[in-house]
Amino acid sequence: MALHIDQFLVIMMVAVIVAIVAKYIRWPYTIVLLISGLVIAYFNVDPPFVLDKDMIFHILLPPLIFEGALHMRLKHLKENAKVISLLAIPALIISSFFVGWLIYLFTNSFMASALTFPIALLIAVIIIPTDPVSILAIYKDTKIPTKLKNIIEGESIFDDGTCLVLFAVILDLIRSGNLDLMTGIVDFLRMAIFGILLGLAVGYILFLIISKIDDKFTEVMITLIMVFGLFAMAENMGASGVFAVVMAGLILGNYGTRFAMTPSARHTLLSFWGFIVFLVNSFLFIVVGMNVDLGAVWNEIELVIFCVLALWFARGASIYLIGIILNKKGASQTLPRKWQAVMWWGGLRGAIPIALALSIPLTLDDGTLFPHRDMILAITFGVVLITLLVQGLSLKTLIGKLGFHSVSKKEAEKEEREIATLLKDTVDELIQLKEDGEISNAAYEWLIHRYGQANSQLLTELGLLVQEHGFIPREEYTYSVKETLEAKKESVKEAWEKNLIKGSVGERLLSEIDFQIQTLAVETEGSSLRTPTDILKSVTVNRANNGSQTDLETNCAICMNSIGDGCAFVKCRCGTTFHQECSDDTERCPVCIAPLGSCELK
Repeated sequence: MALHIDQFLVIMMVAVIVAIVAKYIRWPYTIVLLISGLVIAYFNVDPPFVLDKDMIFHILLPPLIFEGALHMRLKHLKENAKVISLLAIPALIISSFFVGWLIYLFTNSFMASALTFPIALLIAVIIIPTDPVSILAIYKDTKIPTKLKNIIEGESIFDDGTCLVLFAVILDLIRSGNLDLMTGIVDFLRMAIFGILLGLAVGYILFLIISKIDDKFTEVMITLIMVFGLFAMAENMGASGVFAVVMAGLILGNYGTRFAMTPSARHTLLSFWGFIVFLVNSFLFIVVGMNVDLGAVWNEIELVIFCVLALWFARGASIYLIGIILNKKGASQTLPRKWQAVMWWGGLRGAIPIALALSIPLTLDDGTLFPHRDMILAITFGVVLITLLVQGLSLKTLIGKLGFHSVSKKEAEKEEREIATLLKDTVDELIQLKEDGEISNAAYEWLIHRYGQANSQLLTELGLLVQEHGFIPREEYTYSVKETLEAKKESVKEAWEKNLIKGSVGERLLSEIDFQIQTLAVETEGSSLRTPTDILKSVTVNRANNGSQTDLETNCAICMNSIGDGCAFVKCRCGTTFHQECSDDTERCPVCIAPLGSCELK
């Protein structure tokens, strides 16, 4: 059935109510959405339409894949490449064949409707991919290590790609009746490699195009066209659309947003795709719940439960064996036991299995009905329901018992404000140099503007981290601070080359920044309990001032004199304060470059 606008609005209204309820009861949003859909279905409310392959694959799936890749750092992928590649390729393929073999044995030994091994293998490939959206929604407000989160996110995205390629190959072999193993291997490699190369090429071309454009809405529109167009183009060319979109997202997320976009454009792009994913998930999980045939699931309940148990066993075994490999003495990467427990129980299933099951055709190439299609749909819906409800609702408790703790958004925002205050120390030396007459007013204005841009970029990224995770992950924070320091270092070098500052001044500033970069590395190495604020306090200590810090709440950031009681002052959004008379001749905050005209007068 076609989707009408009034039906869509009703679904969105339900999603808004669910979002409020989920916040109140502190349950994962996607799980509450699914339960809401089941409740609607229970009261015999007809679904607005039936989900099909084109709706899920070509409209709902691409944004979910792209948004995940957009936030993924190549640095983190490289650091965790061994464990992610082991989980997403050999472990997943072996687990698929193992689960398929178990399903084949079970149906042939204990059930009247025995399955052939190709059909059993197809079921295994459908139900085995994990759902990054559901998993990360639970981890969002839990302070698990950033490295663990990166492993889980990377594995979820790449095993989706692997499973979609495996599914396409196995489905084609079943439809044609040509069950040639070598043909399947060749098709798998062709689709995966072709998709990766196509995504890299398109991503690089778009990076070059965006670097020539200075309009944030045009840049967002380009990515929107790319996501849906690239997925469709790859699928039509016989390549993997998932791998293509993931590769393009990695290029744009790691290079496009950092080197070809302004901070404002980057914030707009990430916020836009964050909203799109929220919209897609809201729609998808409610409609999935409304389309579940609970009667059909109940008819296959024995096989559904067996499939869930087989999945639990296969995932646990693969993670445990990979842990043994990685935890050998002297290994560069390790996988602690409690991380393994989180990864095992966090293997929730969601949109991808349902999309794969619904994409099974009604008939084979010879015109006969596709065998056991209704059973496959029932098993898939049942597995998704059980993993989301059982594992999803208990995962947070497990995380707490393992020693990971949650953090409130108020605490994270407080730390963000403290960091904004501490950033003032990074411009103190420029102010001192100007007062001592070692740099001209023109050099000061040029450098302070560049420093302000770097600080603004850092504050923007911190705000996005709080919005995305519910707190500021230490490793993400360290990466962002290092980028900020490197940007300031390039600004000093450029000022030196333009003869805006003397060689001695340039050497002093570069030495100071190099000291801060070294201190950052020392402060973050093996110091898991130190907060971002503690780290920045150590990094921004001015050696000339014997480690003293300037308090932006009591000192004017322009004249550096104390703001006495009864004095009128202006307070910027980053926490910086100014005498009112000092701010009259200044258009922007020297710390975060925000327009002072929009700041609060006190």
